[in-house]
Amino acid sequence: MDPVMSLLISGIVAAIILVMLNKQQVSKVSNNIYTDDVQQLYLLTTAEYKINALENKQQLTRDKIESKTTALPEVELEIAQLTQAFNEGKIHLSELNSKLDTLLNKFNIDGAEIL
Repeated sequence: MDPVMSLLISGIVAAIILVMLNKQQVSKVSNNIYTDDVQQLYLLTTAEYKINALENKQQLTRDKIESKTTALPEVELEIAQLTQAFNEGKIHLSELNSKLDTLLNKFNIDGAEIL
C-alpha cells in the first residue's frame, strides 16, 4: 500500500507543477502584446535619427557653400512636410521612415553618419 500512496502523491505533485507551468506559459503569450509598441518606438527613434542626420548634413553643406543652396530649401521643405503629415496622421510611421530613407539616399548619407 505504501508504494501506491507514494505514486499517488507524486502524481498529484506532478499535476500541480504542470498546471503552474501552463499558467506561466499563458502569461508569456499575453505579454507579446507589447512587442508592437516596442517596434513603433524603434521606428520613431529611427526617424528622429534620420531627421537629425539630414539636418546636420544640411547645416554642413550650408556652411561650406553659401552661394549654392539650391537643394537645401527643397530638403527643408520635404522634412517639414513629412513631419507635419506624420503629426497630423496623414502618413504612417513606416511610410515616414521610407521617405526619410529616400532623402538620405539622395544626399548619400550612410548609416555611420546617422549615429
